[in-house]
Amino acid sequence: MFSHRLLLMLCIAHASFAFAQETVLESRRLHLGRQGDYEWDEYQNRPVDAERLELRFQAKVNVAEQTLRIWQRDVKLTRPVLLNGRKLGMLTTAETAQECVLAVPAGTLRDGENVLLIEAPASLDDIEAGPVVLIAKPVVEAVSGARIEVTVLAAPDGIPTPCRITLTKRDGTLQPLRAEPAGAVAARTGVVYAKDGHALISVPPGDYVLHAGRGFEWSVEKEAVSLKAGDSREVRMSLKREVDTHGWIAADSHIHTLTYSGHGDAKIEERMLTIAGEGIELAISTDHNHHTDYAPAAESAGVAEHFTPVTGNEVTTKHGHFNAFPIQAEAKVVDASEEDWAKLMPAIRATPGVKVITLNHPRDLHSGFVPFGAVQFNAKTGKHRHAEALDIDAIEVVTSAAMQSDIHLLYRDWFALLNRGHRIAAVASSDSHDVNRFILGQGRTYVAANDANPAKLDLNEVWRSYQRGKLLVSLGLMCTMKVDERFSIGDLATGLGESIKVEIVVSGPSWVKADRVELFSNGVLIRKEALKDDHRAGEKAKITWEMPRPAHDVHLVAIATGPGVSEAFWEIPRPYQAASKTFKPRVIGSTNPIWIDADGDGHFQSAYAIAQSLYQRFGADPEKLKEALKQYDESVAIQVESLQPH
Repeated sequence: MFSHRLLLMLCIAHASFAFAQETVLESRRLHLGRQGDYEWDEYQNRPVDAERLELRFQAKVNVAEQTLRIWQRDVKLTRPVLLNGRKLGMLTTAETAQECVLAVPAGTLRDGENVLLIEAPASLDDIEAGPVVLIAKPVVEAVSGARIEVTVLAAPDGIPTPCRITLTKRDGTLQPLRAEPAGAVAARTGVVYAKDGHALISVPPGDYVLHAGRGFEWSVEKEAVSLKAGDSREVRMSLKREVDTHGWIAADSHIHTLTYSGHGDAKIEERMLTIAGEGIELAISTDHNHHTDYAPAAESAGVAEHFTPVTGNEVTTKHGHFNAFPIQAEAKVVDASEEDWAKLMPAIRATPGVKVITLNHPRDLHSGFVPFGAVQFNAKTGKHRHAEALDIDAIEVVTSAAMQSDIHLLYRDWFALLNRGHRIAAVASSDSHDVNRFILGQGRTYVAANDANPAKLDLNEVWRSYQRGKLLVSLGLMCTMKVDERFSIGDLATGLGESIKVEIVVSGPSWVKADRVELFSNGVLIRKEALKDDHRAGEKAKITWEMPRPAHDVHLVAIATGPGVSEAFWEIPRPYQAASKTFKPRVIGSTNPIWIDADGDGHFQSAYAIAQSLYQRFGADPEKLKEALKQYDESVAIQVESLQPH
């Protein structure tokens, strides 16, 4: 009986001590924003508690480091945190719900009244913040107290695998943590990349949820863990490959490091672990105006067997951002001060080694310039102000770190370019600068190539596929297509009969759903079908459409979409430069074109080329031109209209 009473007294004493260690400065979850304005619909009818948060509280001077813990969500812009006028740091620039932990150096607190400020940014940025808690422990102790030893294996062989481990509270909040062993992990709040599937994670006692994954092609495994003070738990998780990508390699052609781009937070050593942990097989370095060779870092990190590194450069100018790759060692960096595309593009193309040039996030505003803005680009006709200098191989239609409010917007721009006669492929990439804020490889391109050994890819084959458009766009889904069972992505489909058969396969992991597939001919929607997906792994749908052979040459593109992932292990980001206050996250997968040679002449004619021919023949007679256009689709009519004098 005595021992039970003693144990009870010790528990009460421990709980009282723990409570005394924490001071709640704000218990509520507050909406910080601007009165009379709102960034997102979800904040429209929510009262604004403050624009900048000011908390006054009583304390005593701290002789040792303490810890400030702030719950936050939807933080997009910089918000400094100051205590008694001393800057402690900033809220974490990230939209995912998480706890921000900041050190309070010795001597920052003072006897009597103290003032904590969370400053407001210059621009509108609705966020949630609070509770706010002051902990009388240094940060290293505040985020410790229990341990989880995680081992992640790849089925069916049970071999340790590079992976991403996501740790949240039961409500989905990313949990501050410490991770070991040093050099084998890259850790941020709630996230650990482990080079060999092994991590020792220290966290405070509590109830948590672990997710383990390795990017789009793999399952995500989940396990709940409850920890008391001093607990040490072992967790083993086994990942299954769920998406068959045989004959395709996973590429991210837009990757940055803090080391060489100078912003973001991913050091080059950490970047190697995120590449391996997300299952990227072709990793193209594109630091701003710098040629970064990942090979030494990959070798040093012990992940060289998992991917082929390629040196590239994001040529970052005031008139657009262009990725160029591959680039030979010691090649001179292009002069990024050049703003004239007629001079810039030949200089990029002439860089030793370059086979591929992509135009990045073409709807984004940088330095007052939007490559596909209305001043430069007619989105209806595809006519670009600098068309003669537009010597690029691809455009990003999906950039997961710079999403569009309308996920189809850049597809429509791309279709217009194709109809204008440009042979430009569509790609997806991440544009990740961080370990976790924007997930590397979330937006990715699948390239037709031998994928037997990801560390020794045939790069000549890879570049040929880029140049021929044998590419798939992926943000959570994969979509492939064949015409008449023999023509695939990038092919010229010729020698066709009176009808054609189009077969589309939509694939994805079990943690993503697809609900729609659409077929576009010259950018015009000609078929669509709703999909029923009960979180199937692998092939989610196979759709076959029989249709008459088109009356003229067209390009066919299939696009599959579904509801976006909202959980922290793979959350779809909000738009970078939002054009709408409504946010409806979606996943997407698409093909590049199959070029339909409808007239069987062995060549492809764009809508613009057809329009030029029609206008040359009938332009002088509006009635004959109108009658002739009845045999052609809307895309040709738009191009004919663009040729007429106004």
